[in-house]
Amino acid sequence: MSDKWTDLPAEFLAGVDPAHPESSDTATHMTRMRSIRHGEAFLAWSRYQSIATVYDQLVLNSTGGFFIDRYTEMVTRVCREDAITRYQADQWVGEALALRERLPKVLTTLRDGIVSRALIQTVLSRTDLITDDTIMADLDTEIEHILRSRKGAWSKPKLRDMVDRLVFRHDPDAVRERRREAVDKRGMYTENFVDGTGEITGVMVAENVRIAAKAVKALADTVCAHDGRNRNQRNSDAMFALLTGTAYECQCGREECAADIPDPDEVVRSVSTEVVIHVVTDAATLAGAPGIGWVDGHGVVSDDHVRDLAQRPDATIKPVTPVRTPPARVVAEDAASKDVVIVYPGAQPADPYRPTAACADFVRVRDGYCTEPGCPSSSFDSDLDHVTEYDRTSPTQGGATSSENLNAKCRFGHLHKTFGDWIDTQCRDDDGHLVTEYRTPEGFTIPGDAETLEDFFPNLRRIRYEQPPQAPPTPRVITGDDAPSTDNRLARKHARRRAERARNKKQRLTDQADPPPF
Repeated sequence: MSDKWTDLPAEFLAGVDPAHPESSDTATHMTRMRSIRHGEAFLAWSRYQSIATVYDQLVLNSTGGFFIDRYTEMVTRVCREDAITRYQADQWVGEALALRERLPKVLTTLRDGIVSRALIQTVLSRTDLITDDTIMADLDTEIEHILRSRKGAWSKPKLRDMVDRLVFRHDPDAVRERRREAVDKRGMYTENFVDGTGEITGVMVAENVRIAAKAVKALADTVCAHDGRNRNQRNSDAMFALLTGTAYECQCGREECAADIPDPDEVVRSVSTEVVIHVVTDAATLAGAPGIGWVDGHGVVSDDHVRDLAQRPDATIKPVTPVRTPPARVVAEDAASKDVVIVYPGAQPADPYRPTAACADFVRVRDGYCTEPGCPSSSFDSDLDHVTEYDRTSPTQGGATSSENLNAKCRFGHLHKTFGDWIDTQCRDDDGHLVTEYRTPEGFTIPGDAETLEDFFPNLRRIRYEQPPQAPPTPRVITGDDAPSTDNRLARKHARRRAERARNKKQRLTDQADPPPF
């Protein structure tokens, strides 16, 4: 009997006929891809389950030989069955046992397709230093609750940040002690390879890593477009030039090369004064209270680390609300939270399309990352996008320049939104969480991020930037020559997207009133 699969279970197919896949439309295949992702998670859960069972049978409930211990026997079965290395097999076994014994509730989210094996590995790695069984049980319960209750997608950086903030909340002393130990172990290490190359590694605090990496990339990018090296090769050569003070040159080989290569010392001086490391935290934490911080490009850090950063001589501390600008108004939050919300002007008076500097900074602080699902790009390196498009031809129908209608998108995501036919929406759910969704042209809905930095720093939910009411425009006579076209592509696209969003909103409100069964 053959052990190959001749068909997929119906749950994987999601309505697609495997014999005639071309007979199904794009939306159906998108649904099938989502089902397959859930199925892959279920298969990983099944493998963990079998590995744990075999461990019980061979290790706990049997006696081993004299030369080979029982655990080795067990790992050998896994590595030979899957034709993988013993290290890989040992990793599978270790994960299976850790999940069963330390994170049994989180493990069920893998079974149910909420997270993948890669994300489960992230949870394991960020909790493996917890030694207190009671704290571990509480973490297991809280992580599982967030994974099940929060709408949206989880990428590795955002899941990592979520777990890190929970770990700090439950075991802050251990986090601080681990940071001190890690800083004490900083150093430089080298390793020689057999092929005439080697590796140099520097372990240092996160902010210094960002500054050093910025200096390397700044020098590496000064070559002309005809340089034949890839980015990693240029970075390697630039790093050597910076460490040794030797010249860094373009390798295009052209006499007319226009590259302007600075001296390494000039790059270091310019980067040390220009690089900006964004750190987000609460004022109370900065003043000495327990809490956490979030470092752009790194993730969650301890309160001690935040205060160390604030004490650097080159640190600049800025509030996320405008300085010397009175709030436009104070309103009551939605009935779900009962919080008081302070509203500030979100758009520049002379140009309603442009957000104020304070509004732009706030949106980037709130998002932390690009809001495209799975994109790890920093919000501070991203564009700001009007979720509901600002309609220049008819501003009263377009989206407002407000924090609730703005989010951060990487350059690709912004261009794709602007020139493509996808539609995204941004709203708050019944619990006050900011929720984004993306809808493909064929009508398939993809959830956006499950969390923003509002979940790390709840005070951010009490701040809004809204577009102030505009004065009526000055009347003018429009002649036939300069009258705007009422039937152009942009106007039609805006009208179609408004209609689609209206249908989506109606369906969302219906689902909230009568939620579908899970």
